[in-house]
Amino acid sequence: MSIQVTPMNGIFDAEYFDVRSNIVNDTYRIFVGKPSGMRDDLRYPAIFSLDGNASFASLLGTQRMLVMGGEVPAAIVIGIGYPGENLLAAMAKRNKDYVPSMPGESETRALGPVAKPGAEDFLRFIREELKPLLADRYPLETNDSTLLGVSLGGLFGVWALLTAPDTFNRYILASPAIWWRNQQVWEWEECYSSRHEDLNATVFIGAGALEVTENLRADAVSIADKNPMLKDQIDAMITWNDEHGWPEVAKLVPILAAKLMSRNYPSLSVAHRIMPDENHMSAPPVLSSRGLRYVFGR
Repeated sequence: MSIQVTPMNGIFDAEYFDVRSNIVNDTYRIFVGKPSGMRDDLRYPAIFSLDGNASFASLLGTQRMLVMGGEVPAAIVIGIGYPGENLLAAMAKRNKDYVPSMPGESETRALGPVAKPGAEDFLRFIREELKPLLADRYPLETNDSTLLGVSLGGLFGVWALLTAPDTFNRYILASPAIWWRNQQVWEWEECYSSRHEDLNATVFIGAGALEVTENLRADAVSIADKNPMLKDQIDAMITWNDEHGWPEVAKLVPILAAKLMSRNYPSLSVAHRIMPDENHMSAPPVLSSRGLRYVFGR
């Protein structure tokens, strides 16, 4: 698979390239941050970040500072995003790729319509196309990889953990949208536990303490007031959530962590954190730092 690599201005030892997926029938922009002084005779763990357009630079900076402090090992950081210059357009595409089942009324009001859930094909893209391509180009340790997913990316991460856990060794799941489809996550968890006696993964799950009804509603009202073009859509979402319930991720995260730990899988390590004074938008950078330190054993 031929690719054209472009250096990233202002970010040391970082580059990106676009790659066409035959499985998904779409093009992705892949961001790569290399360790300082990277050696071809060594093999480095890979850290994959979803929502690469928005998250790659922040995660790379955090990871490099932790490397300097001796808290995590040198690694190759990979962001999976989309071509173009419009962040909102990129976010719209991820709404398809990260969801494993058809959205219901609540999900459609929050995200807009999704013609077909794309998580299964997106997972195949990572496993069958992207990972081999990266292994051919960079000195990766192919059996040592971490996934960071936020919000819908966290939902995808939970789903991957419970359906194809061998895709990654470590999972950092920040504010995962496990409210999806009336908390369908419990079906995935029950299905996995009924068929398996072990789950070989290290998992960190977290959320902001402000991701509860009263704060979520106040944030939505504030956003609607400050964005007239979105006001009608957000007001409709507020009305729906007031009637049917708000997605309180801060309450669901400890339940998921406890459920996983209750299975007593011999090869599973799980930790969770609810971060004080953080909301859905502010929690991910904090959770990324805490998550990296946990999954790498520091």
